[in-house]
Formats: sequence, C-alpha cells, structure tokens
Amino acid sequence: MNLFSLTLILCLSGCGSNNNEPVNAQTDNFKYRNFTEVKDTMLLNPGVGLYRWNGNEVAPFPSMDRYSRCNWNVLELAQGVYDFSSLKNEAAAAASDPDGKGTYGFAFRCMVQNVDHAYPAYLDSKMTSWYSNNKKCWVPDWNNPYFLERHDSLVANLGRTFNNDPRIGYVEIRTYGNWGEGHMAGFEAPPAPLTTITAETFKHIIDVFVKAFPDKQLIVMSDDPTQLDYAMTISEKGMKYPIGWRRDSWSNPQMNSLLNSTAWGKTINRWKKAPVIIEPYGNSQNTYTECPNQTLQYHISAISNGNIDAWSSMTSVQQSSFLQSVKMSGYHYVLRSFGYADSLIAGKSNTVKTIWSNVGVAPAYRLWNVKYRLCDTSTGSIVWETVSSLDLRTFLPTYNFTTIIDSPQTVQDTFTLPSSVAAGNYNLEMIVVDALNYYNPLKIAISGRRSDGSYPLGTIRVVTK
Repeated sequence: MNLFSLTLILCLSGCGSNNNEPVNAQTDNFKYRNFTEVKDTMLLNPGVGLYRWNGNEVAPFPSMDRYSRCNWNVLELAQGVYDFSSLKNEAAAAASDPDGKGTYGFAFRCMVQNVDHAYPAYLDSKMTSWYSNNKKCWVPDWNNPYFLERHDSLVANLGRTFNNDPRIGYVEIRTYGNWGEGHMAGFEAPPAPLTTITAETFKHIIDVFVKAFPDKQLIVMSDDPTQLDYAMTISEKGMKYPIGWRRDSWSNPQMNSLLNSTAWGKTINRWKKAPVIIEPYGNSQNTYTECPNQTLQYHISAISNGNIDAWSSMTSVQQSSFLQSVKMSGYHYVLRSFGYADSLIAGKSNTVKTIWSNVGVAPAYRLWNVKYRLCDTSTGSIVWETVSSLDLRTFLPTYNFTTIIDSPQTVQDTFTLPSSVAAGNYNLEMIVVDALNYYNPLKIAISGRRSDGSYPLGTIRVVTK
C-alpha cells in the first residue's frame, strides 16, 4: 500500500455556492463525477450528534455512543476492592448497539447533593470531611493527602483496565464539585481550617488522569477556570489526544457564562483539535431556542439525549431547535466531485482530484483512512487500494451557517499505481475506515452508500505504457 501525496487547494471558481450543489473547480482535462448531497438528515456517525445519556434516549432518534457517570463508592466497594462491572457492561452494550457499533464515555463523582456519601465512607477515618446542610451530603477535603492517594489509586486502576479498551470513547475528569461539574454553587463555605480546592490539587488531579489514560480522549469540566486553564495549557506530549471540554448548562443562558471565564481565551479554539461535549442544564430549565446558536458558537460535537423535558411535552418550535442543533453538530463530510483522467497508467504516477465540504461545526477527532480502491468489475474483489493522506481531523468546517455559503476544498492526490495491475476496466470505489479498526466505515453525506460502507466513484480504465 502506498500513500497519496496530498495538496489542499482552495477552490478557484465555483465556490461560494449557497445551494451546496456539486462544483467543478478545475480548469483541466479531468472528467468530473458529481455527487448528490444527502441533506436535512442526521447521519449516524460516531462522536457526533446524540449520545445515550445515563441509559436514556428522550428524543426519538437513534444514537450509537453511550455515556454515564457514577459515584466513586459504586466503583470501590471497600478500600482497594474495585468493581468496574457497570462500566464494562455499558461498554459491551455500546459495542453491540443495534444502531451501529459505538463507544462508551464515563466519569466518576465524589460528591452529589442529596446523596449522603458519594465517596467511600472508609475515607472518613483518615480525612476531615464535612456535612453540607444546604445540599444534604458529605463533602470530602479535596486537598487531603489521603483523599488524593485513594483517588489516584482508583484512577490508576481504571487506566489499567480501560486505557487500551477500544470500546471506551472518552473519560471525563470529573473529580471536583457538585455532580462532579467543577463547582460548589449553593454550598456553605467549608468549616475552618478546611479550604476550598487549591490550584495545586486541580493540577494534581489532571496530571493523574493524563498519566493513567495516555491513549484515551480526556474531557475536562469547564466550570472552574483554574481547572480549565491548566487542562488547556498542559503539554500534549505523550498524549494521543488533546484534552477536550464539557459543559452541563447547554440550552440555557448560563452556558454563556463560560465567555467570561479567565480561561476562555485558551479554550476558544480547542474545538479545532478536541471535542466539545454538552448536556442540557436540566429538566424544565432548558430554553431550547438557545441550542442552535450555542452549537455553532461553541462548535459542539456530541449532545446528550437526556436531562431534557419529555419529548411529547416540548413545543414544535423547541423540538425543531433541538433537532437543528443535532444536525449541525460535529462533522458532516460531503464528497462533491471526483475528478480523474481518461485512464490510470500502471507503473506510473497518476493524479486524481476530489472536492470536499464539511457542513458541520467541527472536524472529526479520530483518525479515519480515506481509501480508494480498484475492484474487478465481474467479481467485485479488490485488486488494489491506497490510503489518501487527506486527514479529516484537520478538515475544518467549510459551511458558514450565517451566510449560508459553502466553500468546498479541492484535494489533489498523486500516487503510483503498481505495474502488477493488469490493463483493463475496473470499478473505482471509496471507503472511509477507522484507523483503529473498531468503528464501522464512516458515513459520508452523499447518496449511493453500499452495504459494506463503500461508495462507487465510477469505472476507470488501466493501461500500460
């Protein structure tokens, strides 16, 4: 298998289309096959759109990815006695989801209002905890060395179990605060001599997760600016994925308080290389009309299908706003045109051109291989294939939702076809596959997808010279 060399060129003509029709941007001798975009639909792809939230799917639309969070004492039954069966069961369910193989994202929390103990009670023997009368729960001493020692042990054991598990999509850093959201809103001040969590403790917690999960996508809560700032600025060396962020106040004006965070300047462009995951503020406190603007403004990839009102109780306007956001979210790649010469020459250098759009609000964050392959016209067997160096992780949105103008980009790929490929006619196909061989082939927003996930590009002749 040989790699394409790739040149990315902004379209010189035919761009600025407001109808998303295929464009021929080249003044060359290539033949161009145009493709029909599949519009106004929610493509079921991993890491975008709705995810199943704590077992719930409120809006009547499918999702392949799952997410839940649990309390620390569910995972550690006694000191050093761990039970991760609930996480493994969810991961197995995601991998066998009837809507398509998905992944499972998870988090654990140390404190939840109206839950007496969310952390294991054995910690109280060596840690000064305190009871919140306001929120009816015990609060740990976040900076206590023993608390951190046991916390670190749990994270390390989770890392040993799940860091290399392909069914795990991401892990949230959700140690601190009510519901693990990174805030203590409505709580009393801790009794002296206890203090609130320190910057050093925030850094320690994030470092522990980074060490335990070097090969997983980590997601940090964005409520506390100190935590968010450190997560956005730590070195990515040794990490497979940059840290993304999450907010649990989507579809509510409170979401926009993030704009006043002292860490926002370092966070504003993180969506270009790491996902933004959200959850609505809470039942009956969602406006829904905020959803599309916030999805666009924050470049949201994944949206909780839970913590919202009953679907039947929402107005048609609210439902429409919610679904518009889902359709906008994440990546939506469109192959608009495929350009090629009259024939490919075996043993020689050949060039093809493709015109692409991304009509979502974010790129893909996982490595997908865009494969082109020649197939026997009679048997369908693959005669030759190659992987384009087109990297969908860096293919940012081309569609402007404000001006309703798309600016497709042309990718020129040059490759050498082996001399062993016999002369004759072949079917040329494209398929986009997960580089880690876990997910099913990616869905592209064009018609013609086959049952194996491939797309026919046309018939081409191979000659020898």
